Amino acid sequence: MESKEKNKGYTSESEGGIWFSFSRRNILTLAGWGLFFATIGAYLSQILGYKGFFYPKVLFEPSPRFAVGEPKAYLENSVTTLKARKIFIVRDGNSFKALSVVCQHLGCAVEFSKEKNIFECPCHGSKYYRNGVNFAGPAPRPLDHFEVVLDDSGKLVVDTSKVVPLETELVV
Repeated sequence: MESKEKNKGYTSESEGGIWFSFSRRNILTLAGWGLFFATIGAYLSQILGYKGFFYPKVLFEPSPRFAVGEPKAYLENSVTTLKARKIFIVRDGNSFKALSVVCQHLGCAVEFSKEKNIFECPCHGSKYYRNGVNFAGPAPRPLDHFEVVLDDSGKLVVDTSKVVPLETELVV
């Protein structure tokens, strides 16, 4: 009976010397748990991280109301393109208009042709008169006209949030 008890003796692995045996099953189990915790960590970093759950989801856009300069900065009977603001400033004598660059067909950027004195869409061939009224192509309506006012300092101010009728113009 004593010999059976000697064979049941404990090895150093179970006594606390080595806590992990290098078998294929244990390595794959450890890799699975590592992948699980890495995935959880990635999701938590997205939720709680720098631009995660608590970061405000706002779109930082420029103000729709902006100054475009003094009236004397624009030549008489000219069309000036402000690409950054997506507008045309049209001056005819002492009157000013602000027209949208965006074509009313599919949203392409129209260009002003000095030779023809019209606006043309390079995508689908829509054509607009100098006042923004469409006369050829697939565009269903005229270019948008925006409000133009003169502020206290004598500068032209365009408000792209206010679409005005075609006949509206600022006379200086």
